[in-house]
Amino acid sequence: MYKTRMGFKNGLPSPTRIRSTPGQKNMKTKVIVFFMTLVFFSLAVRMVSPPRQNPSPRDEEVNYYDHAAPVVQHLDDPMPVENPVPTNVAELIKKIKDTTLRASEGAENKTRLEFTDSMRAAWHAKHTCRSRQEIRGLYSLRKITKDVSDNPKWKAVYEAYEELHRTCVLQMGNVTEFFLNRKHIEGCKFVVAGVEPGAGLGNKVLSVVSAMVYAVVTQRILLVPAATAVPGVFCEPFAGSSWEIDPHEVWSEGKTRRDLWLSIEQMYSRIDSRGNDSHAMDEPMYASATTERWDFQPQPRFFCDTEQAIYSKVDWIGFRNNLYYVPKLFAVPSFRPVLEHLFPDRNVLTHLLRTLMLPCDSVWGRVKQVHDAHFRHADRRVGVQLRYFHGRADFEAIHQENEDNIEQCLIQNNFLPDPSQPGKPPANPMLQIARPMNVTTVLVTSLYQSLFDRLTKDFVRTSLDSGDAIGIVQLTHEGDQYFGVEVDRQALVEIISLSLMDHLILTPLSTFGALAQGYGSLTPWYIDLRHSTSTPCVRALSPEACYQIPASKHFICPHDEDVNGKKMTDVVDYISDCHMVEDPLFKVNSAGLGMQLLVSDRSGGYGDL
Repeated sequence: MYKTRMGFKNGLPSPTRIRSTPGQKNMKTKVIVFFMTLVFFSLAVRMVSPPRQNPSPRDEEVNYYDHAAPVVQHLDDPMPVENPVPTNVAELIKKIKDTTLRASEGAENKTRLEFTDSMRAAWHAKHTCRSRQEIRGLYSLRKITKDVSDNPKWKAVYEAYEELHRTCVLQMGNVTEFFLNRKHIEGCKFVVAGVEPGAGLGNKVLSVVSAMVYAVVTQRILLVPAATAVPGVFCEPFAGSSWEIDPHEVWSEGKTRRDLWLSIEQMYSRIDSRGNDSHAMDEPMYASATTERWDFQPQPRFFCDTEQAIYSKVDWIGFRNNLYYVPKLFAVPSFRPVLEHLFPDRNVLTHLLRTLMLPCDSVWGRVKQVHDAHFRHADRRVGVQLRYFHGRADFEAIHQENEDNIEQCLIQNNFLPDPSQPGKPPANPMLQIARPMNVTTVLVTSLYQSLFDRLTKDFVRTSLDSGDAIGIVQLTHEGDQYFGVEVDRQALVEIISLSLMDHLILTPLSTFGALAQGYGSLTPWYIDLRHSTSTPCVRALSPEACYQIPASKHFICPHDEDVNGKKMTDVVDYISDCHMVEDPLFKVNSAGLGMQLLVSDRSGGYGDL
């Protein structure tokens, strides 16, 4: 419903300047003349060509990023470093507990770290979170869709991690002062999950969830700047602790504060110069960034074993991203065994959202009110999320085609009856009166009201001989996207409401829709705008989010020759390219679409720790 900002000032990297030698000047002159001729010709063609209409994605593929194929760096003398990481859940829990013990042993006031049952009860009374106890029960009320089972492995890891988080945070005092004064607590390392300014709620949450997976595997403390507005929308996730840090510029502008954060260039320079400079790694690395510009994900070399071994020596790691990069964490060779054991079904997003990203009480109260008023008594629930990435102009250009596809998708999948094909009335009308009425409720989330009006006209105001009832619900239609804590809270109300449906029809590439499918553990249908197909919608590959762009899908690991240059989807069989239905909306780069985790059959359970 709420758009996330996707505009960019520059889609291409700056050209590299090359100084000509005297022997090249004649050739250079000829090239300049040739290109000037091309420019003149293209201008002439434009002058005589008719004005171009706003194209539909089915008519033209929109190329937002025209990045070249990834440049794989090969070194004459690579220097790989082993990255020791737990290989299963039991080892991970032990590592977290050992780290917690080290952190507590150095505490000056150990009584400050106590967290008795009475203190826990008092903390929960102060930081109430009704959704923590009630959210699973609400999903169990769906009459068609069976909910996903709890993951006991993740629960056990989460409980151990919660104690580590509390132990470190309670010793820090003022977090900003702790960071600026370069203080250190043995065993305590940190991850700051910042996001790019102007990001919508979906982008924020997917970025924080990704950082949480990394924090658990590497035993780091997850912190979230207040400037992201995330702490104002969700419950505090760690009992006795807090993940919120103030909106000081050291967090919101980390990439520009080179006096505080080691840049990517500096980090990689140290890693690559180890062989030539024996003291390259001697200087302590207190804080390091993972991005340089407006990057949706950490830079490609972040997902390498050697680089991760070096990052393990850094106290603070700063993320400032916008998307879901968990599949790439599964691709890191040293991380893969423990992540596979922790999430054997690869259904990561659902379990993370339902433990880490629980809606605060004001949001949860609205969710329950919407559910009880519109969906509690429905026999079938269908959610439709319609997103126009370029606002009003995009809506005017393709809303008719979008709505046609959605209506056909609803009919072809038997979510709603075909109003143009009325069924035969029963021979005995009294039998129809006596039988229970089937109620189908459709929730529409969009910035515009057009789809709601159309579905109401075609399905609610049309007599259906079946006698069944259809209701169409739309909570808001703002027309434009706004930002702020209250906006994010209302967005979360609609996301959670969508996740409570039995079936979802989503706009491809929308992080708003990705959260709905994640919370609900639903494999959605995507609206199909490909010009090469006539299908109105196609089934997604997985409940896992698929939105990882623009970044390389290859290992760019110059020190790890066994994977360097290989495509991640070729190395890990359960990491897949995104569905081609996304291609008209985002042609990422020459490597194709993004990647996602494929969720396996969950009937076998999660096994022992």
